[in-house]
Amino acid sequence: MKKANFIILLTTLMLCSCASIKDINYFQDSAAGDANAMRNASYNITIQPGDRITVLVSSKDLELAMPFNLITVNNTYARSNNSGSLNSTNYTQYYTVSQEGEINMPILGKVKVTDLTRTQIEEKISGLIIASENGFKDPTVTVDYANLNVKMLGEVNHPGAVIIDRDQFTLMDAISKAGDLSIFGNRKNVKVYRVENGEEKVYEVDLTQRKQVINSPVYMLRQNDIVYVEPNKTRARQSTSSGNNFLQPSVWISTASLITTVIALIVK
Repeated sequence: MKKANFIILLTTLMLCSCASIKDINYFQDSAAGDANAMRNASYNITIQPGDRITVLVSSKDLELAMPFNLITVNNTYARSNNSGSLNSTNYTQYYTVSQEGEINMPILGKVKVTDLTRTQIEEKISGLIIASENGFKDPTVTVDYANLNVKMLGEVNHPGAVIIDRDQFTLMDAISKAGDLSIFGNRKNVKVYRVENGEEKVYEVDLTQRKQVINSPVYMLRQNDIVYVEPNKTRARQSTSSGNNFLQPSVWISTASLITTVIALIVK
């Protein structure tokens, strides 16, 4: 009967262990050497109304480029040996894209930038400068994001806004920046909320399945996406004072012991 007792306990512990690994591990359908085509691999972030970007125009001759930059001059006085000197520091400011999809640049005026990538905006502004009456031949234009982000909510270790810092920003990038999912995050049903054509759409992603993740329409995230990681059953049960008591090892051991005792009495 001791042998039967041991088998019951061992089986119980193995079942609990397997269930937890199955629920927690990422990409369970992947193995070394796998090669999976990515449906959205060519997608890059495009600028939308309300976004903020910085545009820096430079040239070998800085005086030629200066009029095309939106710059604020911060004047401060430095005193040395009772004499005052004026120090000036230049800050490149950001542009807020209007609802019409435009930014208003010095010299060039209104420039349409919506639905364009950073590289496309750089090329467009460079061409406008060269063609401008006050332009020059060798402009170098650098465009950077100023406020683009996605929101990470639910069972992640660091919820909040996650800054988009690259042209291709994936769901896994966002999860990494949020400190990974907590142990209580439901990896099989991560929701991504996205506004498309004036409507909010909800997508579901199973992080335990690599092929599904990389081929999801929301694998490449966009600015203002909301990623919500819902709690798993263990976390949900914690909402009540005794929700997880039945799953405690001590309870399982006691239950197995009771079953073994009952079986022994019946056999006798």
